[in-house]
Amino acid sequence: MTLREQIPVGLKVLVPGYRAGWRARTACFLAETAALAPRLRYGWDDRTPWIEIDAQTRFYGFETELENRELFAILRPNLPHALPLSHFRLVKDVLTRFLYPHMRPDLKPVGYLADAMFGFHGQHKDAIADLPDASERALLTEAFRPKNGEVFLDCGAFIGMGEVHLAQAISGGRYYAIEASHACHELLERNLQHNKIEGARAIHRAVWNEDTELHLEASYAQANSLVRAIHVGMRTETVRTISLDDAMTHFELDRLDMLSLTLNGAEVEAIRGGQTLLGRLRPRIRLAGWYERDGRKIWQITKDQLEALNYWVFVGPRGNVMALPRERT
Repeated sequence: MTLREQIPVGLKVLVPGYRAGWRARTACFLAETAALAPRLRYGWDDRTPWIEIDAQTRFYGFETELENRELFAILRPNLPHALPLSHFRLVKDVLTRFLYPHMRPDLKPVGYLADAMFGFHGQHKDAIADLPDASERALLTEAFRPKNGEVFLDCGAFIGMGEVHLAQAISGGRYYAIEASHACHELLERNLQHNKIEGARAIHRAVWNEDTELHLEASYAQANSLVRAIHVGMRTETVRTISLDDAMTHFELDRLDMLSLTLNGAEVEAIRGGQTLLGRLRPRIRLAGWYERDGRKIWQITKDQLEALNYWVFVGPRGNVMALPRERT
């Protein structure tokens, strides 16, 4: 048992250097939170917390859970005074899902090593800027910068922060969001409607390689997976699945510029069930490749899959996957 597991939070903070260590690990998060805080307003709608940014954009989300309550207690002296415990989790989501969304691997906080970015996600520590080759960085930065009129398919859309970000960054875009968790999907629809995101459609499904019903390993917020080897949840919920090929039909897609896969282990099945979509529409792709399936990293499996479909695949130092169709490069 580690020291952290043995000592309650109230006593941990008395250990010399404990808080200093956490300040170092969360240096990026603390700086980004301090910069964001003056733009925020906090509130509740019944039992649902919300955050308003610049008195314009509002996100409904999840109240702070146990794990983030502990982190809040540790960082409290270094956090903005007005930030309430109840909304701490939602502030984290705004940073990691709205300011730096999964669909923008061309964006990441600047000036921090990965060891100082606790609280951010894998793709923030392994973005385009982290690739060693300058020519590849330039190519991918241009390819993944969103452009007016583009079409996006977001699989594992969480509560819609990425869609709102894109709608504010470009004009005339279309956004198709798929989310497996019932609770997340409800907030996804609410956020799209409240922020009046035109051209956005959402569906409550889990992305897989066929239309069936499966058990979603469900925990709090986005910690959900169809793959038990990746994540065992506190509960399970039954969810209907959809393949990428069937999503193409469901959404009547005749164009797709970007495909984002954040599926906590099911990226392999997603590509397997998207052969027609990927062969016909040829979107650029980003996916989370750092989990492991049957002894192989997902980036290794999906790299083979995508190269067989004539994609040029780039893998970051931590397993973040970005791919471009060869005929477009």
